[in-house]
Order: sequence, then C-alpha cells, then structure tokens
Amino acid sequence: MRILKDAIDDGVPYKDMLITAEHCLFFKDRFVPARMLVNGVSIFYDKSITSYDYYHVETEQHSVITADGMLTESYLDTGNRSSFRQEGKVATLRGAVKNWADHAGAPLGVERSFVEPLFRALEWCENSVVGTKISTTKIETTTDPDLHLITQTGAVIRPMRKTAHHYSFMLPPNTESVRIVSRSSRPSDVIGPFVDDRRYMGVAVADVQLQCAKQQFDITSHLQDEKPSGWHDTDWTDCAWTNGNAELPLGDHLTHGKMGILSMTIRAAGPYLLNTKPNSDMKKHSA
Repeated sequence: MRILKDAIDDGVPYKDMLITAEHCLFFKDRFVPARMLVNGVSIFYDKSITSYDYYHVETEQHSVITADGMLTESYLDTGNRSSFRQEGKVATLRGAVKNWADHAGAPLGVERSFVEPLFRALEWCENSVVGTKISTTKIETTTDPDLHLITQTGAVIRPMRKTAHHYSFMLPPNTESVRIVSRSSRPSDVIGPFVDDRRYMGVAVADVQLQCAKQQFDITSHLQDEKPSGWHDTDWTDCAWTNGNAELPLGDHLTHGKMGILSMTIRAAGPYLLNTKPNSDMKKHSA
C-alpha cells in the first residue's frame, strides 16, 4: 500500500510511505489497520510494485513508533513469525505467540463508528495532496441477487415465482440437497473499507418450506448452530447469510419420484458490485 506524502496531515507522512495492508497506523490512542483507510486517491494499493523486501521492527513491548513521520506500530508476533526469512549468522529464538487483547501497546480500533470519521476527515485532505490519483472507474452496484438453485446433480433451477422477499422453486424428484447461489459482495467493498467485514455476503435466508405430496416441511438447517457449508455466523437470529454459494440439505422428502416446491423468504440482499473495467487512471498534480 502507498500512503502519499501529506495524506494524513501536513508533513505526515513526510514522504510516500509503503506498508502492508494489515500494518496499523496510530490515531487517537488506537491502532487502525491501514486497509481501512484506503480511499483510492491518496491512500491506495500500489499494484505497480510486484515484489519487495519487507522489514519488521520489533521492540521489547509492542509500541507506538514513528516511520516517515507517521505514528505506527512495532511488530506484534501474533503467530506469523515462521513466515519470515532471516539471513546471516543470527539465531532466531521464537517466543510465545501474542495477541491484541493482552499484549498490544494500544487498543485495536476497527469499529465503524471510530474509523469512518477518520476516513471522512482524510477525504478533505485529498485535494491538497501532490500526486493523488484520479480514478475514472465508476463503481456500479445492483440489488438483484440473481438468486437460483443448483441441485446435487448440477441442475440449475431458476425461480418459478418471486416477489421482493419471497422466492419459489420447482424441484425435480430425488433432490436431496440444493445450493443457494447468488451474487455476493463484501461490506468493505460496497459500503467502504472502514467497515471491518471482508466476508462475501450473498443473501440472508429466513424461513424455508418444502411442499410435496400435500405436505409441508420446514427446512431449518441453516438456522442451527452447526450450519452446512457456505453459511455465515452472524448476530441475526431469524435468518442466516450465505456466502453466495451455500448448501441446503432437504432430506429424503422427494424420494420415490415426488416433485416439490421450495419456498424461501429473503430477509436482505445486496448491494452487489457489478463487474466494471476502469477506463483509465490519471495523476493529478497540485501545488
């Protein structure tokens, strides 16, 4: 990641700063991962750099340090030390793995209520930063989930009926499970990087009923503590979010040639990013 000179404040940093996305910057007595401040203008992923050497600075205690005029952090060993390469005749002594709750030099600030005001304040600085990028990429979104099912045999089933929140699908005989497939996007992409949720979210599925042979069965596996693959754990109690491709077991209700209608209530969906290609990227030079 590249943080342009003066992107945070006058002289902060005093030159372009290159760090990794998870490295933290220090604001208002908290550490904030740099990825949560990416605005694509004065703070952005520099994709022109394809390889680099990265050096960690470790202090006896996790600390606030200054780099390029910016308050940042020393290295906190949370378990990735084994991925480092060390050269020379210096022995590596591994200590106990640490964590943010017990060993951090300051609290980790990833709540939207804390990070978004920082993000918005940095937006005001963009016009005065030399070398800021002007992206002509237009981010397009949709609320259409393109919801459909795929059976265990690979058959694609489109909805036979749908309203704003209710979908119905005709299932062929001997369908034992389906995958609920839809568009998906990350909240950190469609809302903003100041949202610390990088999971791909598909649709929030509430009630599911299977009707066959004049009987109706409630399908609730997605609402259990132990969920099938493709479902997220959330604080929502009456529904569960898919990741865009979630398994839904149906049991043996459609054996012996019986067809069925699967109906589901979608509590929430989208927005989703649409595939877009940037027209061009230019640089703006300000005095």
